[in-house]
Amino acid sequence: MNAEQIVAMREQAIAQMEALLATSGPTITVNGEEIAWAPLLAALERTVDWCDRKLGEYEPFEVRSQGTT
Repeated sequence: MNAEQIVAMREQAIAQMEALLATSGPTITVNGEEIAWAPLLAALERTVDWCDRKLGEYEPFEVRSQGTT
């Protein structure tokens, strides 16, 4: 897996996290089933952390990101 693929994975995970946080309640519906999104959010956070660690192993390069509040 190259750096560009890892950056794309990281960006997708962050986009999914933002979508979860934008929901109005603590659950989402997936395939007709209500599930709590907190465990999914935690898994996405671990994915972003993994990506950050892997990217740190590559030669220095810049990742553009934007914080949200």
